[in-house]
Amino acid sequence: MSVQQITVQDAFELLKQDQNSALVDVRTFEEFNFVGFVNPSEFTNRLVLLPWQLYPEMQENPEFANNLESSLKEIFGNVDKETKLLFMCRTGGRSNEAANFASNCGYKNCYNIISGFEGSLNNHGQRGKIDGWKACGLPWRQK
Repeated sequence: MSVQQITVQDAFELLKQDQNSALVDVRTFEEFNFVGFVNPSEFTNRLVLLPWQLYPEMQENPEFANNLESSLKEIFGNVDKETKLLFMCRTGGRSNEAANFASNCGYKNCYNIISGFEGSLNNHGQRGKIDGWKACGLPWRQK
């Protein structure tokens, strides 16, 4: 299975329109807490916050597959390998790895959100200004 690449705008529209879809944010818990995260209220809270790598060593999360399955069961009541899973990280790198991993675990509709939550650096070394979920004005919040 190959992972499909998708923009943040197209991802948001897909999540709003397709009830058999979920957003899987694979950033660290530290990123969720300090940078913010997607507000999923416009797509009936189908959001999974599940780190692909664990801070501070940034090693792969050994429980990723099990936690993904249990999170999907919690959202949908079961695990359907046809569910559209849209993976997001800061800029699209880790989420692409996680999407490929999920695809190799048998999930058939995996997407990587190419510019992620914060997007590319601008000329001043700042993220969240050029592209990404935040820069596009899509719903997000902080704790």
